[in-house]
Amino acid sequence: MQEEEVVALLRATTLLKELDEPALARLAARSVVRRYRRGQVVLTEGDPADTLLVVASGRLKVLTTADDGRDHVLNIAGPGDTLGELNIVEAGPRSASVEALEPSEAVVLDRAAVWELVRERPAVAEQLIRALVAHVRRLTGANADLVFLDLPRRVAKLLLMRMRESGRPLIELGLTQTEIASLLGGSRQSVNQALREFEKRNWILAEGQTVTILQVERLRRFAGD
Repeated sequence: MQEEEVVALLRATTLLKELDEPALARLAARSVVRRYRRGQVVLTEGDPADTLLVVASGRLKVLTTADDGRDHVLNIAGPGDTLGELNIVEAGPRSASVEALEPSEAVVLDRAAVWELVRERPAVAEQLIRALVAHVRRLTGANADLVFLDLPRRVAKLLLMRMRESGRPLIELGLTQTEIASLLGGSRQSVNQALREFEKRNWILAEGQTVTILQVERLRRFAGD
């Protein structure tokens, strides 16, 4: 990526969008662009947390590993998303690992460079607070869904969320059923059963990792969305 492309990417993020061109150029000059192959570990849970990642292309999954070795997917990050906002505030050990779901590219920013701007620019500090609040809300919502919604309804909510993100009813999930199960706190068999049931009701059409939502309102009512 050229420096002007990095600047454009940083400008498109919620966290850094309030910065002027000189500040963005300053960050871009101190950034590193890295490429990752599918399945490559990007960040490791427990390692020092001293960077902020901005996804330029592809998708990265955020996950934690239980004592029994099972992975739990916390989030999927795509182009324009940032990872590591918590690390800007406190440079402790990483609370989760990050792995590339597909060939991906990310801009890596040093914590010190971002923290300088946070101290200098109140607008950046405000956006950082907003990002942290959104992070907490996402986790709170996910925990509430685990308590109050059964797995089929969690699958339905995931499909609707991806539809809103893509802006159309044709969704490229880019996730295996095992990865969906990990993200939603269920089993692969239960995810498969839910998708087959949605197809039987003619709510969706699933072809591999591509899903077309045929009856949006029925799926919304089912999910309570």
